[in-house]
Amino acid sequence: MAKVNVYISNEVHNKITAIVEKRRQEGARDKDISFSGTSSMLLELGLRVYEAQMERKESPFNQTEFNKVLLENV
Repeated sequence: MAKVNVYISNEVHNKITAIVEKRRQEGARDKDISFSGTSSMLLELGLRVYEAQMERKESPFNQTEFNKVLLENV
């Protein structure tokens, strides 16, 4: 696993800290939830969203074509 140092705004730091604290209040143990683990999870989620958006740009959804195919097959 790669180690990466990043700079984030205070606002982002506060939001991640709030997520960690909320999870701990919900019963998560310290070894199960951490600032680093939560940050990594959010980064992975953001990458998935980014990749999905890039895929959509490469092959944009055509609502008209979709409706036509749907009506032909119903």
